[in-house]
Amino acid sequence: MLLELFHKPVGFFLIVMAIILITPLLSERLKLPGIIGIIIGGMLIGPHGFGLLEDNDRIQFLSTIGLVYLMFSAGLEVDINQFMKVRSRALVFGLITFMFPQLMGMGLGYILGLDWLGMILLGSAFASHTLIAFPILTKFGVTRNEAIAVTTGATVLTDIGAFIVLAVVLGARTGGGITLGYFVQLLVLLVLFTAVIIFGLPRLGKFVFQRLTSRAVEFQFVIVALFVAAFTAELIGVHEVVGAFLAGLAVNSMLPRHSPVAGHVLFIGESFFIPVFLLYSGLITDPLTFLKSPKTIMIALGVTVVAYVSKFIAAWITAKIYKYTKSEFWTVYGLSHAQAAVTIPTLVIGLETGLFDTTLFNAAILMILLTSITSPLIVQRFAPDLKTASEDDEQTPLFGRVLVPIADTKHSEGLVSLASLLAGTSKGKVLAVSVAQDMGPHKESSFLLHKEMLGRVQEAMQDPETEIELIPRMALTHAHGILHTAAEENASLIVMGWRGKRTFRENMLGSVLDEVIWGSDTPVLVGKLSLPLNSMRRVIFLIPSKSVPPIALRRMLEANLTFAKALNVPLLIRADASYMQTLEALLVVCKVDHPAELEVLKDQLKPDKLEHEAVSDFIVLPGFGSRKRVADTLGNIPEQIARTFDGNLAILHFDK
Repeated sequence: MLLELFHKPVGFFLIVMAIILITPLLSERLKLPGIIGIIIGGMLIGPHGFGLLEDNDRIQFLSTIGLVYLMFSAGLEVDINQFMKVRSRALVFGLITFMFPQLMGMGLGYILGLDWLGMILLGSAFASHTLIAFPILTKFGVTRNEAIAVTTGATVLTDIGAFIVLAVVLGARTGGGITLGYFVQLLVLLVLFTAVIIFGLPRLGKFVFQRLTSRAVEFQFVIVALFVAAFTAELIGVHEVVGAFLAGLAVNSMLPRHSPVAGHVLFIGESFFIPVFLLYSGLITDPLTFLKSPKTIMIALGVTVVAYVSKFIAAWITAKIYKYTKSEFWTVYGLSHAQAAVTIPTLVIGLETGLFDTTLFNAAILMILLTSITSPLIVQRFAPDLKTASEDDEQTPLFGRVLVPIADTKHSEGLVSLASLLAGTSKGKVLAVSVAQDMGPHKESSFLLHKEMLGRVQEAMQDPETEIELIPRMALTHAHGILHTAAEENASLIVMGWRGKRTFRENMLGSVLDEVIWGSDTPVLVGKLSLPLNSMRRVIFLIPSKSVPPIALRRMLEANLTFAKALNVPLLIRADASYMQTLEALLVVCKVDHPAELEVLKDQLKPDKLEHEAVSDFIVLPGFGSRKRVADTLGNIPEQIARTFDGNLAILHFDK
């Protein structure tokens, strides 16, 4: 009777959610990755365990959605800028750590009697790797070590290479075999499809986001784009995971980093659909198959040996080429031998298409469990001995504690979103303050209204990843409340809004903004936000003559680089000719790993020179020093730009 209830919708959902909730917690108590607990949980409740769940259409449907989500998240987490920073060495290690496992896997497939397609697909299952142990490196603060950066960059190559192999194998499988004509047709379709997704989807997204301001609609657009890409991949004859991975790469370049929209999409996948897929992988695994015959034990041993030995050889060769230390070598090996994110889908697809039998599948799942255990253990042992980056390469703390004064919920949402993106670059905090004036007979009711308004701000954000502290405040004036809160909370940056209706020389948004800018020792970012941040395509940092002293130029440059990274768009620096030599040197010293271009600002900056700028460009102007200095160097340029330019505009002011 109880088993029958688990086969009904409510019982089915209950047992699935219970496994997803409980098993990762138990696994992490044993210092193991959470995915191991979910896979083992699937084995226990599946038809080869206690039989609580069956391998039926219901679980297969959910696991397919989970597979699509898993591949989408793999593409979304690819850091192209990190890859470009160490691209030559990452290319070498990527090729080595892809080819050795690919060839050794094909050799194992030949011994096992697989056909050509099965051999190639089995090799690709070993060729990629998953950075399961990366959070350990973050904890030790060694992620900027060159060997780690090279390994991370190589992950991009191995993942993309494995998906190309997967696409070709599945295309040949459905097309009846590898023929020259079919291969050329598939390759052309795949190239066109990739170009449309990678280059077309981000442009379409920016166009849509300029016209849509609803967070829910933006979320729905990303979901539709994901499954359109997956569905189209099936139409051209490759597996849906290829489209999902490409959609992840496209959305990666379309949305700002730490975007709430991407966070919501991943939250649904990571909290339900992806765990269901991992559970399904365990559910269809028969752990007792290894006891049935010596042959199955030999297959399991062969799969495990190939996984460990091939990745060891690749890491050893790379360490010899680039003279890595012993700790760097073992950390690289520990990171690169774990198999999960791409390997599991490859195995499931191989089983579904008949290229792999259940014995090989079960053996490979065991290998995944073993590598997922040993990878964190090795990294935990050797990562503390790695050399860390120099202090000059550390990230600016400017966006660590971002204070946002809230005047009303409607006009403050864009400012809070901007502050959230900036704080996310350094895992910082947003401090939302609402000031009620401490005067008059109704000051207590006014204070309660301001507290209620702060609560609505957090509801409007709907972003569980953003740490927001709500600070209701009473003060004699709004400016005093903002300045005192900034000092008490040790704010690193104040973000305020501007409607662009008054001159910067006198005041920009009445006396409040005027008092805060000239009365604060904390840097102030004054923003006129006309368009959604998701629709931005570039950050343009304009540096007129004498606007920034040389002593502050590096800090201004680092702030704008971080700003561009937060929005996930390129940075264009247009500077007076007197700054060019210094800026070129700073770009080298700062080891910039983000797209940045330097141009001479011809003539003095004139608003009519901005006519050719797209409305999707975010213009940033510098301000430095006293009111008189800013007035002498910028004049009324901010006001004129605000009047003639319909896009987003900000003034970043440093007092010292």
